[in-house]
Amino acid sequence: MTELPERVSSDQTETEAVDGLLEEVLREFAELGTDADSLRVELVTSEILGEWWDAGDDLAAELIDFAATAPAPGRLVAPLAALCALATGADQREAARVALDKLGLGEPGWAANLGKVTVGECWRTVDVYGDESSVLCVFDTGESTHGLLVSVDYSAFGGWADEAVIVESPDEVIADMRTQAAESDNLVACEQITPGRAHQVLADAFAATERQDDPDVTDDYVRFRALALARTRALPEREQLAPPREMSAEEQAQIIDDFFANAEVEDTEAARVCALRLIEFGLEHDPRRPLRVGPGKLVCFVDAADDGEVELTDEQDEALEAVLPAWARWGALRDGLSEEAIEPLLEAVEERFYDRDLDESGFYLGDTDELDEGQIADVLARRQFAIPSVHTEIGDEEVELDPSEPEQRRLLVLGEHPEFQHSLGEGDIDEETFLAVAAYTAIADQLWDNEPQEVWQAAQRLTDSGLERTEVLDTLARVLEERLEPAEGEGLEFDVDDYISALDELG
Repeated sequence: MTELPERVSSDQTETEAVDGLLEEVLREFAELGTDADSLRVELVTSEILGEWWDAGDDLAAELIDFAATAPAPGRLVAPLAALCALATGADQREAARVALDKLGLGEPGWAANLGKVTVGECWRTVDVYGDESSVLCVFDTGESTHGLLVSVDYSAFGGWADEAVIVESPDEVIADMRTQAAESDNLVACEQITPGRAHQVLADAFAATERQDDPDVTDDYVRFRALALARTRALPEREQLAPPREMSAEEQAQIIDDFFANAEVEDTEAARVCALRLIEFGLEHDPRRPLRVGPGKLVCFVDAADDGEVELTDEQDEALEAVLPAWARWGALRDGLSEEAIEPLLEAVEERFYDRDLDESGFYLGDTDELDEGQIADVLARRQFAIPSVHTEIGDEEVELDPSEPEQRRLLVLGEHPEFQHSLGEGDIDEETFLAVAAYTAIADQLWDNEPQEVWQAAQRLTDSGLERTEVLDTLARVLEERLEPAEGEGLEFDVDDYISALDELG
């Protein structure tokens, strides 16, 4: 396939521009000849357009503009004719048509057959959760039959296409789809749908992919994108669906009440915020079925929480590990899913939280290779008590930091205390704030290093007495702050023995 043409500087001649930008593309079309099979032309054009789209270059527009001044306009006829049918934007297809007509050199023999297909059967598989679907549309060119197979991911963006491919034997694919459904233990359904319904599904899915800045699509999607969009346009008029029903704040509150009345999870303010965020995520990414639960959708919600797209405080994030499995089971039962379907749903949620803990634990356990399993568990508990998350907000910026690095650990502590950030940012910090910052960051260091050990022991006793984590840290910081004194030169110091004695009296 062609390499991406390099852009040219303004002082290059038109001939050099052809050589630099278009020569390989023009050569490929010349090699096709005037009597090439129309599907072959469409596949070559789609691959070229895919390369340009993947690289973020609109070279099709440059090719159309160049046609007006090309020194050898005859060489532009074939690619322009192909763009009339395959360019992904209507304006660009029209511009290619205008440029081709202005050349007045006619069209290749294959041009009249581009996009001329008869629509056959359309089939769809969908999993029982509504997370994933595959759509196959059959097309007949008169000389051969082929299919467009598109994978649609409904976990986010209202359903988006992440893979598209032209298949040579659609009958075999239909047979495979039926077999998949038959062998899925009722977790996958296969059905024939109308071409109008297929048009609606595919058009919406492709539009959702195109709205993303950097969609995570397969190589086949890139290669067949332009032809897939053209085949979708060839389908009969799309079926129209009613717009998603809006959900009032009162309805959302009622749903949350129903959830806590019927799910086995503690009803706290933090847990209720988690449930609200799940509803909001559904309304944004799955507006037709906002309360639907599926492995992919719930995993995407956790991903969004980790990326900061779903805003949760540390307390709410901690509550999420209990709320999400309960939400999954409650939603599955409400939707009538079988126990055979509920089990993999809960497993997916559990695995996502396991992976999440594993990802973050690497920041906490980098120096524990020689410890046994029990010792590692204690280290992790102690350090996560000191620094519960590697994500924080400094100013208006969400950042990920490494708590094993003292300076980054200090920033994570400050992230929990926005009241300190303004004074530090302005460089105008009073003595009271200076001592408080010093105490909180020192407590975090002491817990991280377990030195002195009495700090963690006191923290555990205070927790056992019923104090929340923030209250424990406030108590420890206050004990230390009361003993901080200026050291010789710069810095602070404290009497370790007196400090340990005070710690022993806590709890």
